[in-house]
Amino acid sequence: MSSPESREEENYLYAVLNLPPTASQGEIRERYRALSITFHPDKQHDLRTKEVAAKKFLEIQKAYEVLSDPFLREVYDVLGAEGLNRQWPTELRSKDSEEIKAVLRHWKIDHSNEVLEKLLQPRGAVTCEVNASPLFARGDEYDGESRNISKRLSNVKVTGFGVRHGIVKAMGPKTVVGVTSEVRPGSRDIFAARGTLTGALRHQFSPRLVLELTAAFLNPHIITAKTTYSDNENAVSVQSNFIPAVWHFFPPVTTVSFARRLFRDSSTQGSVTWTYSPELPGGNLEFNVYSPREFDLDESIFGGPGSTSGLTAGVRTWSYGLTLAGLNSCIKAEFSLLFNELSLRLKASAEVGFRNVAYIVSAKWIGHRSAFGTGVGLSTKGVILRFQLTYLEQKWTLPITLTPDYDPDLAFYAVVIPSVALAFGYQFFLKPRRLAQRARYFEDARRALNDEKSELKREIETTTLLLQDVARRRMDAERSRAGLIILEATYGPSPDNEATDLDVDVTVPLQALVHNSQLYISSKTPKSGIPGFLDPAPAAPKSLRIRYLFRDRTHYAEISDSSPVVLPLKDHLVM
Repeated sequence: MSSPESREEENYLYAVLNLPPTASQGEIRERYRALSITFHPDKQHDLRTKEVAAKKFLEIQKAYEVLSDPFLREVYDVLGAEGLNRQWPTELRSKDSEEIKAVLRHWKIDHSNEVLEKLLQPRGAVTCEVNASPLFARGDEYDGESRNISKRLSNVKVTGFGVRHGIVKAMGPKTVVGVTSEVRPGSRDIFAARGTLTGALRHQFSPRLVLELTAAFLNPHIITAKTTYSDNENAVSVQSNFIPAVWHFFPPVTTVSFARRLFRDSSTQGSVTWTYSPELPGGNLEFNVYSPREFDLDESIFGGPGSTSGLTAGVRTWSYGLTLAGLNSCIKAEFSLLFNELSLRLKASAEVGFRNVAYIVSAKWIGHRSAFGTGVGLSTKGVILRFQLTYLEQKWTLPITLTPDYDPDLAFYAVVIPSVALAFGYQFFLKPRRLAQRARYFEDARRALNDEKSELKREIETTTLLLQDVARRRMDAERSRAGLIILEATYGPSPDNEATDLDVDVTVPLQALVHNSQLYISSKTPKSGIPGFLDPAPAAPKSLRIRYLFRDRTHYAEISDSSPVVLPLKDHLVM
């Protein structure tokens, strides 16, 4: 519920015209006319009075501009002055009043959540561990009750439950403090479970040097100190964990890490980490190589229509590692695919060591405010199926133990079933959602292109009219020597069934650029910036399609946005 002060601020423009929020458009026009005559600066003769009148006159004009526009008035009534500072989609104006109000209220709620998020950045996590191994255990062929499904279900138990919550507050541009409380998994009785309360401080001394301190307020009082130095190529960090009361008996656990970009023309990174602990006097040494590779990522993915399938652009990542830690030594490898358009990540990893062999397959969908992930892990310690749901930085995790034994068959079915579910989800949810986004993008672009009120469109039409005489003279000159004549030229999205009616006629502007039977446009020159051109679908891949005559023979060229325009060429000749 709004306070009286906030309501007064929201109605300020009505107060300027001395009208109630229920005033009609006729009343607004009449009051504006009367007040603008009274406070017009030209009607004042005293310099001091004129300054005050000019200030008041500008306020009256601002109030009238907003309240006389039905759309801006709706924005002001719902969101106040703050809503006037935001750029709203042009298609929103064409909707009816109730639809506009619904969109504005939805934005207001989202904006309020963002303000709270920036203020304290709350983070929460709930973990519920379930042992479902009785459900998949092999029954005794002599004991019929052991195969009873209800009996098996009754033996499924919650083996661990934990809650974690934290807040972070920025104390300045370089300093951040946080508090985290946690009840650790291990007991269904929350009063018997052990809890921790931790404080954290992060200070950035410079863009390259960061210090982080963490202290537990409850026993055991563990203190963690970490400092990191990083530049464009290297990163070095040192971390130490210790308990002050037993400092002399237990040396601090210390970790030193160094990471470096391995190649100038690649994002491949290598890292070396050494960890010392009392249990392992020699410490353990880790080597890792991380290599991400983008595929088909361009500007059209970000803000453009993207592809139909959603699977054509993303990041492919390989990582390899070697750990030297006595009997705990192992080698590991991981491969992941991130499909940017679908916000979907698929990952597979394997680890082989002296004591353990493990394989993990997982998938995660990441939305604007929510995320959902699932994975299956197989190791010598059993098979675990894991689900994770995140919404507004609140995370729920459900690890389910299917069996405590190494069971490849059960792991296979645990992978196949979620994979089939993922395939159905892609076919019936993600792909239709992607197609709807593409259709909406092209529909918005078509509406903007055909908007007669568009200032940009009027400017382009005027520019084309100004170029007509120049284009005509150059065409006549080229015709007299059988030179380069542009018959037809269009600029728009690459051939696409959904992008119909989005081509812009650029015949006249191109003919005006012809000089001595040649036409050249650099690949570094954005074609949308050429006089007479218009970008009909920003961020979408576009091409320039030209049909022209040279030496009285027909030529045709289709040139992408990233390629230079060079005419004439023998390769363009139509046979």
